[in-house]
Amino acid sequence: MFIQCDEQRGFAFRFPEILRLLGLRFIVDPCRDPEPLQNKSESPSAYVRRVSRLKAAAVAKRHPGSRIIAADTIVVVNDTILGKPSDRTEAKDMLRQLSGRRHEVLTGLCLTTADESRRNHSSATCSGVYFRRMSDSDIEWYLNTEEYRDKAGAYGIQGFASLFIDRIEGCYFNIVGFPVSDFARLCRRAKINLLQNL
Repeated sequence: MFIQCDEQRGFAFRFPEILRLLGLRFIVDPCRDPEPLQNKSESPSAYVRRVSRLKAAAVAKRHPGSRIIAADTIVVVNDTILGKPSDRTEAKDMLRQLSGRRHEVLTGLCLTTADESRRNHSSATCSGVYFRRMSDSDIEWYLNTEEYRDKAGAYGIQGFASLFIDRIEGCYFNIVGFPVSDFARLCRRAKINLLQNL
């Protein structure tokens, strides 16, 4: 049984839906702890790994003997993390920063084993996303869809924002919020036969 620690910021199509598509049985239990701040010397990659491990540890306390999967997804432009916008004005600013350029989406994953040692296996996955240049009217149109709400970087690739994306580099599922191939690698590292759970 997988206990899923839901990310507090991220994309609408969160990884429970992806796990369901894989046929896995799990329970959703959000972390509820406040998001830690990024340390000054900490890279975005190290940050998402740390956050995913903290989320897994918090949920593991409530579910001894269960496997825990935790994830945290962020959008990074010019080494600056774009979280969820607090309002429409902040969302507009984020979209202007993303317009006509490449940015990165990083997801930290942590898989905690169910044995007594409670070993953590973690990874950080990075994908590149290229937005085409968005006019002011494009941005206003997108904001009117309200899809930006509760989304890191103020967009969701699987929705209306796909109209403004020229191309991606790397794992699409990572951009959605759950890098399936890295999850499979973590399962192999933890000696979990994922195929037997399907």
